[in-house]
Amino acid sequence: MTTSRLFFCTLVCFSTCVFFSSEAKAAELKGVVVDPTGKPISGAQVAATNGLGVITQQVTDDRGVFDLYVSPLYENVQLRVAAQGFATSASAPSAVVRLALAPLNESVQVAGSAIDAIPSQQGSQVSVVTSVDLRERNEAQAVDLLRTLPGMVFAQDGARGSVADLFVRGGNSNNNLVLLNGIPVNSFYYGGLFDFAHLPADALEEIRVARGPQSAIYGSYALGSVVSFETRSPESGPALDIAAEGGTHDENRVSISGEAMIARGWGLAGSFSSLLTNGPVRNADYRNDNGLLVLDHRWRANKLSIFGDFNSNNVGEPGPYGSNPAGLYSGLDLISRSKNNTSTYGGHYSGDLTDKLRLDLIAGAFWNNNLYLSPYGASFNKDLAGNGEARATYTVSKTWTLAAGSVFHREEMRNTYVNTTNGSSFLLRRDDVSEYVENRLNFGKLFVNFGVRAETYRMPLVPGNAYGYPARPDFPARTDLEISPKIGAAWLARPGTRIHGSYGTGIRPPGGSDLAFTNNPALLPEKTRSYDAGVEQRLFGNKLSLDATWFQNRYHDLIVSLGGSLSKLSQYSTGNLANARAEGIETSAQFRPTRWLSMNGSYTWLESEVMSLNGSTGLVQNYYYLGQPLLRRPKQSGLFVTTVRYGRADVNLTGNWRGHTLDVEPNYGAYAGFYKSAGYQNAGININLRVRHNLTAYVNLRNALDQHYEEIYGYPAPLLNVVTGLKWNLARAR
Repeated sequence: MTTSRLFFCTLVCFSTCVFFSSEAKAAELKGVVVDPTGKPISGAQVAATNGLGVITQQVTDDRGVFDLYVSPLYENVQLRVAAQGFATSASAPSAVVRLALAPLNESVQVAGSAIDAIPSQQGSQVSVVTSVDLRERNEAQAVDLLRTLPGMVFAQDGARGSVADLFVRGGNSNNNLVLLNGIPVNSFYYGGLFDFAHLPADALEEIRVARGPQSAIYGSYALGSVVSFETRSPESGPALDIAAEGGTHDENRVSISGEAMIARGWGLAGSFSSLLTNGPVRNADYRNDNGLLVLDHRWRANKLSIFGDFNSNNVGEPGPYGSNPAGLYSGLDLISRSKNNTSTYGGHYSGDLTDKLRLDLIAGAFWNNNLYLSPYGASFNKDLAGNGEARATYTVSKTWTLAAGSVFHREEMRNTYVNTTNGSSFLLRRDDVSEYVENRLNFGKLFVNFGVRAETYRMPLVPGNAYGYPARPDFPARTDLEISPKIGAAWLARPGTRIHGSYGTGIRPPGGSDLAFTNNPALLPEKTRSYDAGVEQRLFGNKLSLDATWFQNRYHDLIVSLGGSLSKLSQYSTGNLANARAEGIETSAQFRPTRWLSMNGSYTWLESEVMSLNGSTGLVQNYYYLGQPLLRRPKQSGLFVTTVRYGRADVNLTGNWRGHTLDVEPNYGAYAGFYKSAGYQNAGININLRVRHNLTAYVNLRNALDQHYEEIYGYPAPLLNVVTGLKWNLARAR
């Protein structure tokens, strides 16, 4: 038996013993969260924590009240409280928790570490979309909330529902690991790509983002960022949200979501939403239906959470109908459509075996069935992935916490165009077995995280296709080992000053399409090596926060086609020979002068370039030139979010702008030439007006200035979109 399997089995045996142990009466931690004037803070996150991290958490109700149940088996319990626009607090349990105003948007749990740590104590740059944002901003899709986070550049090819790609700090769109309640949901066929267009905001409690390579913690695909979507949870407290809206382009949406503890120790959460729109042109209509169900059970020092999420969407694809520089546009495509049925299921057991040792067991499955209709007929792609993880967290001392885990991840896919010589489709599969360790050291005002992950990729025999392009021979079974290290540090140099930095590597193993359409049996993972360093300074009595972070990413072993004049570099049609670089500065400012006003903004400067292929002096991939900027990465981009709360009204003003980018001819791609895509500005206005008690009327203006622009060259973004609606909330803060 391998070391990883022995470790996994040992942890399972421990957890089984704890699972069937007898129940003990829980202790109640009840209180209220208030601001400096004594007014209650609704929507604050309150977590009971110990040296191992978060035990349980809840969101305060409209009166600022929290009511947590914690087993008396826990020792040294503290309260960690985070609220939008207030300083995060950590202290002994108290009936009244008073928070100071601060230009912060933190959470009691964030991405970027296997060990619980708030953003200010991490070397990596992390951001959070809170439950307040998700409920207040009235955005149907999560992607429109992610657009307002620093360093997040989205490129969507048209109207609502069309493919939305994410580029972070110059990384490619398949360089972002995406998790739903800890379960990876990236596409194997497309090599880690995730389409952000379809996940509804109603089903979510929080979105956590860590920028920069995170493969030492999370493994494959985490080259540029990790985006973790957390669904609604029963332990957040009783809530029921009902919303109905309508708007331009025949857009209409209904949703009902809620959560509650239904019995002592048992909780239930659920969400259903449906969105319909006709789009700006023919065959740009979109339908999205989503259902979520979560069941929680907490007993003694243990918690078990099981969830299932199903999304069905159907979107027309009219093709490019905007910029047409080469005159190749032939009219709207009235046939092509994409239909997706996506399912994600998972379970998470967490138990403290002692006051110094915690066990986490995570298991889940993800699959996406895609049917694509085009003038050439129907085709399909099926992605399926299964994931199992066992992690132990141990408090070695007051200054040292250690986490170690083992992960098994299987990816499978079938595709209409991935066939054997006899023309039959086959199941392409890869197994990933990983072991990782992370250390967290706390020396007063200095916080250090460092760790490493070893990943073993196992591919069974891949049958050949003599009639493929290129012809693919049989690929024998193979095993590869990759090592990913990371270190990060944050130093609170003095009150109001934080210095932070990190170094890490990321890996992206070849996708199903990379493996199916090559004659190279030895493709290796793509890699990145990244550094960042920055300083955060708070001014004017902690009302203003400024942060500037320099980053540098070096991409190597990128997979590239090697036909034509490049064939002399390799005997194969593709190889790990391409290189690229991205470097820039990411700045942000957060201003919180009073409780009723908050202002956030960010600006990113990015330099990127295509570098020489390995084994050459100045040669690069076909159609590109040496030093050319990377596609769809703007040199300059920025955003702002301003929130005003006065009386019964809440107003959100949002905006983003982007400089010009390099893009390709929209019909035939790089083969037909490169073109300069113009920059743009976009603004939005969202207004909530509480009509009476728990009933709120709202209006949301997207692209409020009615600007014509294209995030992807040739694909116009929607013009002014106005929606109005009503929502009823049992607990508005939740």
